[in-house]
Amino acid sequence: MTQGYPPPARGSNTGAEQDTATLPKVVPPPPPGQQSGGWSTGSTSGSPTGGGPEDSSSSNGLGSRLASKASTATASARGAMKTAASEAESRSGRNNRAARGTRQPRRARLTLSHINVYSVFKFSCVLAIALFFVWLIMVGVLYGILDVAGVFGKVNDGVHTMIGDGKTNDVVTGSLVFGGAIIIGAVNIVLFIALSTIGAMVYNLCADLVGGVEVTLSERE
Repeated sequence: MTQGYPPPARGSNTGAEQDTATLPKVVPPPPPGQQSGGWSTGSTSGSPTGGGPEDSSSSNGLGSRLASKASTATASARGAMKTAASEAESRSGRNNRAARGTRQPRRARLTLSHINVYSVFKFSCVLAIALFFVWLIMVGVLYGILDVAGVFGKVNDGVHTMIGDGKTNDVVTGSLVFGGAIIIGAVNIVLFIALSTIGAMVYNLCADLVGGVEVTLSERE
């Protein structure tokens, strides 16, 4: 049965070998990190088509130009904002000065309807003591002026002459003057405190009846 089918020759290629020889050579795709570098999947030579030094230098120059333009725009925007803020502040200052110059002083009508009696008592005590010391100082200054002028000496001489006795003591002396001033000052302290406290109580009663004293307050021009 094998006589009708002669064996194939060694030098000849089979159909499968012929098909393999006629197919183009397939190059495997580059890794994902190298696809952006410009490798061509259809090229049989495998040479790069991009990503060289020229591309990197051009991209760096473009980034630097963009950064410089952005910084320039930011600086100009800040300058414009500062200028606008200063102009607005100056305008508001001028408007405020103009408003102050044209505005009339405000006025307010208030009513003194009640006075705290205890506060009046404390205030009158302090004020009465202060006035007591002022009274003593005034008496001392006045006594010194009249004594230097010789008024009290003449008064004492006139009294001695009227009585006709040279052994009579002087009528006007420093102890007598200051003693009388202290007594009068103490009486004034008591009267001042009492009258001030009673006056506050009377004012409160009158304010409950008639509504108190009205006071008008106004600003200075």
